[in-house]
Amino acid sequence: MQQNTFYQFHKFIHFGAVADQKGRARMAAAIYGYLLDQPGSEQRLAGLVAGDTGTFAPIIRTIVSNQGMRELCIQDALSTPLPASQTGAALKPLLAEDLTKAILDFINTAQRSIQKTESPFAVEQSLLADFESLEPGDFQDAWEGLVPFIQETYEPQELDTAFYTQEFQKSLLPPQSKRKPKNPWAGSHFAGVKEHFTERWAALLSQKQRAWEQEWFEAQGKRCRETLSQRIEAYKNMEELFNPFPGEPRRLWDLSAAGQKVNFTAFHTYAKLLERDPLVQDLANSLGRHKTEAWAVEPLIEAPTPEPEGLVEQASKGDLIGVHESDDLSSILPSEAALLTDETAQWMFYQQFAAKKLLTYAYRQEFFSPPKTLPGMPQGRTRKGPEAPKGPFILCIDTSGSMRGIPETVAKTLCFALLKIALQDTRDWYLISFSTGMKALHIAKTVQPKDLWQALDRLSEFLSISFYGGTNAGPALRQALDLRETQEFQKADVLMVSDFIMPPLDEPTLARIKAAKEGHTQFHSLLIGDRGNKAVNQAVVAVFDRQWVYEADIPELP
Repeated sequence: MQQNTFYQFHKFIHFGAVADQKGRARMAAAIYGYLLDQPGSEQRLAGLVAGDTGTFAPIIRTIVSNQGMRELCIQDALSTPLPASQTGAALKPLLAEDLTKAILDFINTAQRSIQKTESPFAVEQSLLADFESLEPGDFQDAWEGLVPFIQETYEPQELDTAFYTQEFQKSLLPPQSKRKPKNPWAGSHFAGVKEHFTERWAALLSQKQRAWEQEWFEAQGKRCRETLSQRIEAYKNMEELFNPFPGEPRRLWDLSAAGQKVNFTAFHTYAKLLERDPLVQDLANSLGRHKTEAWAVEPLIEAPTPEPEGLVEQASKGDLIGVHESDDLSSILPSEAALLTDETAQWMFYQQFAAKKLLTYAYRQEFFSPPKTLPGMPQGRTRKGPEAPKGPFILCIDTSGSMRGIPETVAKTLCFALLKIALQDTRDWYLISFSTGMKALHIAKTVQPKDLWQALDRLSEFLSISFYGGTNAGPALRQALDLRETQEFQKADVLMVSDFIMPPLDEPTLARIKAAKEGHTQFHSLLIGDRGNKAVNQAVVAVFDRQWVYEADIPELP
């Protein structure tokens, strides 16, 4: 183990409550080496059985027996190669060091805790101490009171009270007695008999105390192992579902500290649905892409070649902007392609193809040429600067009864997809679920681990409940507009997911939406269901800048 690694454990090695300093150093080295699967680590771990570290050897073995723990440590070590020099103070500790410290801290805390815990043998220890201080004159009464306790506590072969009663009596015979006892203890001094008895009693009591401590430590070790196992499970779930910190296992491990109690079942369900529905993933990916370009002016070097502004090239694919009707076979939805697999439905496919009415993805690729001279700036050549941070999400989901079934599944899958993107891109994410009432959930880009896990727990609950009630989108949009006026959500876009079977919006809300659009906020809508349904409020749909329609079928929840 390297010098800087010893430094990571110096607090335990120098000030720990167990073993001596060398023993504590052996503990740290054995655990750390075992987690990284270093050569000889098994032997070092087994070597803890000897000496004053022996009490903790089975506990340590219990804790580190989780194979996933080793795998994470090795993965972290491989993804963070250490430089040749290990003396720099700026080196980040490895995940193996974090886990080793956690285990050492547990051992230290457990030792200090048991020292403060009342022993179940405290009464017996007090009786033994009192008996050790007895004088011959006080012996008879004390012995008569002690014998029943000894007989109840120990078997005769362990501590024979009849034998010691006889020997004590002999040791207390007056000096003038001429009796010659047959037993070798006869005539022995009282102190010698008492010492023999107390040593035997103390040895038996010490044996029981050690067994109790061992059992207590093992129970605490299992609890520590369960806690670390739950944390590892949370880590793996976060990595698989959201992967918020690619290539940074240790950072994700820090985040997992408060995530052991989150129910990931619902997240796994919608992760599988997302894999099987590329339309929802494409829609989620396209949000927030429209505010990422920044432009700068360079000194004029050569005369720029005039270029048309806002050129749209329909033949190339860029951002997904919705679903429309066309005859573009390269962009058809899976539901349309499925018609070709059924002989009775093939004629419908060809009919829609001839009429250019196949449901297809709509893409747009814009090539933007900024003005050659910006107002108030010297003439020069413009160049594309670094991308600005992507904006936050404000997601309004209709949870009314009419959204049950496929619409509900699509809405929840999109909710999951946007959260995944927000965590990966470090973006603020705000969910407003509405029917006749309204609930809100915010996950900030700077969220602390504990707050994130609480939010994920609430979101898991949202993904697990069924939609019900009527529809009133006004309060949800007004809250989204209020959010836009805050510092965190000034650059946010709004997405409403609904079947849009709802009453019209009031004039004040429409006026605020119009003002927000002038401030470059974009309002997106995803209509889930039959766009030809007469119950759909087309006037509300028309309020949104970008409109998607989802009519394709996706698998029902298992």
